[in-house]
Formats: sequence, structure tokens, C-alpha cells
Amino acid sequence: MTMHTDVAVIGSGFSAVALSLNLLELLPATAKVSLVGSASGQGRGLAYSTQADCHLLNVPAGRMSLFVDRPGHFVQWLRENGYRATDEDFVPRRVYGDYVADCLAAARKRTANRPALTLVDAEALSAQTMQDGGLLFTLSSGELLASRMAALCTGAGTRRLPLEAISEEVRSRIVHDPWADAWWQRLPPESDVLFVGTGLTMVDQCLLLKRQGFRGTMHALSRHGLLPRAHLDRRARPVEAALVPGEGGVSHMLAVLRAQAENSADWRAVMDGLRPLTQDLWKAWSPRQRSRFLRHAAAFWNAHRHRMAPAVACEIAALRTAGQLVVHRGRLDGLRRTGEGVAADIGGRASEAIQAAMVVNCTGFDRCTVEASPLLASLAARGMLRSDPHGLGIAVDDRSAVLPAAGESDGCLYALGPLTAGRHWEITAVPDIRAQARSVAQAINASLSTLSLLASSCRERTRHVL
Repeated sequence: MTMHTDVAVIGSGFSAVALSLNLLELLPATAKVSLVGSASGQGRGLAYSTQADCHLLNVPAGRMSLFVDRPGHFVQWLRENGYRATDEDFVPRRVYGDYVADCLAAARKRTANRPALTLVDAEALSAQTMQDGGLLFTLSSGELLASRMAALCTGAGTRRLPLEAISEEVRSRIVHDPWADAWWQRLPPESDVLFVGTGLTMVDQCLLLKRQGFRGTMHALSRHGLLPRAHLDRRARPVEAALVPGEGGVSHMLAVLRAQAENSADWRAVMDGLRPLTQDLWKAWSPRQRSRFLRHAAAFWNAHRHRMAPAVACEIAALRTAGQLVVHRGRLDGLRRTGEGVAADIGGRASEAIQAAMVVNCTGFDRCTVEASPLLASLAARGMLRSDPHGLGIAVDDRSAVLPAAGESDGCLYALGPLTAGRHWEITAVPDIRAQARSVAQAINASLSTLSLLASSCRERTRHVL
């Protein structure tokens, strides 16, 4: 069976829902939009699927609206649904997942004079170009979906441990995906645990263990030993950026930011003031400058840019002060089975071995590589897309239109979110993605209008000939 639609939105996370909602606002009432992905978790993805109230947003509520033109929409929804929250509050991520799901459900109910939105509960496995220039998707349900245009919103999976090989004898002691199951229930309450990674994923796991009454030692390892910095209770007014895109490379940027931070009341105001320019700065750098940033500065950038909610930061600081959370700087060289646990060999300035009952992969989201997705691999094999040269997803242009293996985009296939990090760099947070969703929806609306005019012109010429 072949289904037909005007726009196929491939994915089930925030990017997919944000784009779909914008399309419903912009497209003509005769249009059809299909949202392809797991219907049970639409809009939640990895970020908002957690049910633990200790997992808070790392952006205050006042900046988390789904809609670019309605900045207070999320806070208004919170109040209407019985939550006492202000613009400065950091609310549980599960609540934000409820908000996104509720916005999607509300949009589906408003059918009068609006495009039709269909939820397709299946995974897109492959795709090919049709004779009319559209795309034909093969779905895990066995059905086919023919679409005039499409957008890839497949997000990112969990990064693997940084080891060449893992022996079978230690495999049972490794948690490769900390979100896949309740792994902490298998951890003895007085044992030690090793988290590989010291970012926000590690922070989330520490909070879970604390809620479970864990009494052992939590070890956290990363190359630089950097933890996310904390937000202020009240956001400082952003300082206007002193950088100009295209002027200077990585060293210049760091020097300017340090100088601004030293002369500002708080360094966070400098980082927040840089936000409107971040994507332009990245785009203005040469491939060599981008590679240098990824090698030497990205870890420090992420620690200062993607921060913890104040309450979360206080809990993490208390765990470190009590000695229950110990942060190690170095690299994971290997894992060995020892008795009832695992010994982790740590390399770096001071080599050591950490004994733990379990090793938990907290390296965060993987880069969206073509090889990690059957759909992306299928599109790449047909020359319909190519990898970003830095391994940051797939190649797109400034409009987020997917670039084929050769030539320019035909404007029929777009990508959103982490898939487009190679072009935009900062494209994982809600404020960035919602702006991208609006822009892509506008581009799709313009392209569909052009296609409709061309089709109408062809029909008119055919009528005159006959």
C-alpha cells in the first residue's frame, strides 16, 4: 500500500514536532503533512522521555516556548495546567515533554481550515527519488509513503564507549545506554560505579542514584575532567558580543571572550550575548579553523554553554564535597574483569585504575553519522546526501536544505536539529531549533507553492493542446 502526502517529516523528537506545528500554520488548508515516527513518544525523544522529576531543563522556562513568535507560550501553558512557574524557573523535563505532546494533540484537533496532519507510527527505513522529483519512503510497517517534499529530523543516538574492543567477560558490567533501562536497580547500593563522561548525562545519572539511596562512590571520568557550569538563579543581562564573524580564528575568539568576561559582572552574560552570533562565527571559519575548535576548544565551550540548573548544580557540588562523587581527568584505556566488578585502566598525566561494580556510558549524544542510520545510509548510497566533512551529521546549505553527493540542493529535502550541526554548530537547544523549524517551514511552503504553480501551468498547457 502506498500513502501520499505533501510533506513527510521523518522523526519523533522535538525537531519533528516543532517543524510539523509550523507547517500546519503556514501551508494551505489543502496540504497534507505526515509525521513519521514512534507515535507513543512523539516530541519527547531522549531529552524529554525521562519521568524523573530530578531531571530538570537546563534552560529556564521563559526561553522554552515551542514558537518563535510566542515567547511566553510555555510559561502560559504551565500556569494553565496547574504549575506555579515563572520565566526564571527550571522545570522537570518530563513536564516539557507533556507540553510538546499537548501542543501536538491540540494542533491535530484544530482541523477547520488547516492542513491535515497524519501520525504514521513506523520507522522510515530507506528512500528513493520518484520520477516527478518527490521521494518514496519504505516504512518498517511494510507500507510506502510518497511525498512531494520531506524533512529529516532523526536526531542523535547514544555515543559508544571510546574503546577499540570490549571483552565478553566485562560486557555484562557495562551500561551502554543509560536511558535504555533501569540499570541502577542492578547496582549494589554500597558499591562503586564509574561514569565515562562528565557532562549533563553523567549529572542526570548521579541524581538518579542519589534518589535511590545509593551509598557508594560515584567516579566520573573525562579527558579534561570538566563538568557543566551552573546557571544563575536569575539570568544576567546578556553582554553585547565583541566578535565579528570572519575576523580571527579560535584563539582570537577565546582571547576576546576572556577579556570580556574579566570586565563583566558575570561570564554567563558574555556567553549569552554571543548566542545570536554563534552560528555566523562558525560558518565564517575555514574547515581548518573548525577542526581546530573541535580538537581544542569544544569541550570547554560545551561546559560553559550547556549549563546545569542552579538546584542541580547545588546537589552535584554537595556530592563532590562529601566525597561521594569523584571526578577524574584522563582517558579510558581499557576494562578488565576483577572479581565481582571491573577495573578501568585510566591513562593520562597520572595513570591509575578505578575499581567499580558497573561502568556507565555517559559520553552523551553521538554525532549523527550517515553510517548510524539505515535511512541516511540509503539516501547516501543513492547520492541524495553526503556526510558533513567534520563528521557532524550531513551536509546542508544555509537554508538547511540537504546537499546531494554532487551539485546543489533541489529544495525538496531538508534536515533539522543535530543532523545539521556541521553547518550551524549550535543547533541542539530549543531556542535554536524552533527558529530553524520556522525557517524550514517557510522554505517548504515557498517550494510547494512553486511546485503547485508549475503543475497548474503544465495542466493549462496540456488543456490547450488537447
